[in-house]
This record gives sequence, C-alpha cells and structure tokens, in this order.
Amino acid sequence: DGKVLLLSKYALDCKPYHKYYVGVTWETCTLRSWLNEDFYKTAFTSAEQKYIAETYVMNEDNPKYGTDGGNNTYDKVFLLSREEVTTYFDPDPDAYDPARMARVTEYAKAQGGWYDNDKESEYYGNGWWWLRSPGGYQGTAAIVGSEGDIDEYGYDAYLIFCGVRPALWIDLDA
Repeated sequence: DGKVLLLSKYALDCKPYHKYYVGVTWETCTLRSWLNEDFYKTAFTSAEQKYIAETYVMNEDNPKYGTDGGNNTYDKVFLLSREEVTTYFDPDPDAYDPARMARVTEYAKAQGGWYDNDKESEYYGNGWWWLRSPGGYQGTAAIVGSEGDIDEYGYDAYLIFCGVRPALWIDLDA
C-alpha cells in the first residue's frame, strides 16, 4: 500500500523497556515514549519525519504464557512484536536465525548494552534486543537473543542491558 517497513540493522541504543519495576505493557512503557518523542525528534529531520507513517500497532498477548499485551497503539516508531519477528524472519521462535541477530553499536555498549564479547564465538558482537511483546509475566518483555532466537519469557522490563532496534513504516507517497 505504498509503504515500506524499516528496521534498524543494529541495536542502536540500550534502554530499559520501562524505568520502574511494575506491571507494564507496550502502551505504558517508557521505551515507547522515548522512541516516539526523543528518538523520533533527534534521529530524523523534519523533512524525514513527513515520510514516517503513524502506524496502528497491534499488541497481542504472549502466546506461550498468556501475558496481557495491553491496548493497541498508534506509533511513529516502535519495536517489532514476537508475531512480526516470526512473520518477517524465521517462523520458528527457537531457531538461531542469522537474520534476527543484531550487532550492538559502540554507543549502545557504552550505555550498558550486553553483547557477546567472546572473540572466538560466531556470535561475537551480537546482543539482545527488546520486542514490544510481553514476556512471561506483566513486568517483563520478550527479547531476541544474540543467536537470533526469541526468548518469550524475556527479561524484567527495568533492566538496562537489552538493545533497541527501532522499526517504522515509511510512506512512499508522502
């Protein structure tokens, strides 16, 4: 429909999914606010912003644990969901999918981003990155691991070692 989905190749930054240890959904997390306010205004010029489509974002429940995904949202910049990752990449969440792997930028490392630092490892330089999907309970979010597999239980939302791979839809007709 005249749009293209863009996903950062790298884990650009390292932020907690949510600043506080409480139950949280994509709609209420501080990472969503940061992506749609600070990141959006800093990363893109006003000329570029006019091409970024406001997108209806579906926030499904966690299929393995049943954790509430919360209300659907409208966002300019967002994180991929577990469902999107298994649609756009390997459909097996447990697969070690090279296309789902993300290198961590030096900036993200400096912000506390975890990465595989074993120089002998085939995953050297890859890190974990947040998904917008809930994890095993309401205070967690699912992630993609350094090997490209999806951890549906995820990590506590307040932890500061998962990378951020922003996604957005570009309106080619804007």
